[in-house]
Amino acid sequence: MRYTTIKRLAFGLVFMSVLSSSCSEDFLEPTVSVSKDVNTSVNTLEDLQSLITGALARMSTTEYYRRNYILFAEVRSGNAYSSGNSGRFIGPAQFSYNPTDGTITNMWNQIYSVIANANIVIGAEIEDNGSSETNHVRGQAYAIRALAYMDLLRVFGQQYSGGNLGVPLVLTFRDENIYPTRATVQETWDQIGQDLQTAAQLMSSGLNDASKTEVTTWMVDALQSRYYLNIKDYQNAAAAAKRVMDSGNFSILDAGSYVDSWFSDGGSNRIFELAVTPADVRSFDTLYFIYQETSYGDIEVTQDLYDLYEIGDVRKDLYFDDGTKIRMVGKYPSIDYADDIKVIRYAEVVLNYAEAMARLGNNGEALSALNSIPENRNAQTYANASIDNVLQERRKELAMEGFGFFELVRNQMDIPYVDSRQLFDPSGVPFGSYQLALPIPQQELSANPEIDQNEGY
Repeated sequence: MRYTTIKRLAFGLVFMSVLSSSCSEDFLEPTVSVSKDVNTSVNTLEDLQSLITGALARMSTTEYYRRNYILFAEVRSGNAYSSGNSGRFIGPAQFSYNPTDGTITNMWNQIYSVIANANIVIGAEIEDNGSSETNHVRGQAYAIRALAYMDLLRVFGQQYSGGNLGVPLVLTFRDENIYPTRATVQETWDQIGQDLQTAAQLMSSGLNDASKTEVTTWMVDALQSRYYLNIKDYQNAAAAAKRVMDSGNFSILDAGSYVDSWFSDGGSNRIFELAVTPADVRSFDTLYFIYQETSYGDIEVTQDLYDLYEIGDVRKDLYFDDGTKIRMVGKYPSIDYADDIKVIRYAEVVLNYAEAMARLGNNGEALSALNSIPENRNAQTYANASIDNVLQERRKELAMEGFGFFELVRNQMDIPYVDSRQLFDPSGVPFGSYQLALPIPQQELSANPEIDQNEGY
């Protein structure tokens, strides 16, 4: 019997013995081997913590947050384009994809492998199964699964391309259904919301780790603010963001600290990031190597984005303009390629709050939150919190971090052609185009007769 990739990753995985109780270096590594039953391998809280570490490690790979997921969002927006210097990211920059493309296939596989780790933690019965510590770790798994499904849905789902198909929902380890179908977009969003609510219920703020590379209750609140903004539930988006803002644990860095902060990990302006060390990476697989003037260096910044920053705005110092090309050199700047991957920054949460309040008609609250960003960037503040102003500030603050495409499509906006060096049609890519959803990988279609391809492929 041929198993789908999803089933092989999420249900056919079993585990080697626990090498160590440490969750910082050694962790249970999933394998397609069938030599040992998972129930005999996961018995303790330390085992669950090791699985969480494994899930986070899978998120920080090139196929996911270390490079490809972020770049697919930026080259499919008005922020960046592929120069084709080494032949990389030309397809997504053209909005031209093939179901057999290895980059797309590997992204699909990698995100489902993260879900696999989370599912084992969620379903495992261990010693001291009902303790607050166990619940806290299990809540982390729900949060990780929610983020993974949100990412899958936003790149492979049809919510922006005129359809109603989401992605297959794999929620248990070794489910008997070996041919999962695609849930609807609404069903997928509902599952993400349910997972985030469960995470919030299970986790305890008193058990939060101080490290920004750990899933905390604040990360769950921040992720909820992102989730509710995407589904246009602005009341709950504002409430989730406000919980983070009222915690007193985070702050917006001032202009004098901002640029140098990108050379360090952690800090009061970060909520959740993925740990990276020099030993984790090959240089050419990183955002540094694709953003900087290197033998790869394919991703360049559009003039349209660069011109948004006025003289004096410290964020402009993150870019390098040599007169012929503009590069992002200030985010992910370390020459040893070991910058932690910033998944959720505090500035995003503040901007989530500003947008939610603006859409709810509370201009006073929205404007105060909105202006707290440019006030700390030596940039001009806004006279009102119009949606256009909020979206412009979001673009300026979050540029080149993997938001560009999603900011446009969640607002039902076309992908604009703003630079003659962009590779897609000068008329732009309209909202609703089939090109806004990546194709389901061919290997999945070949293995699973019940899964449908996205329209246009």
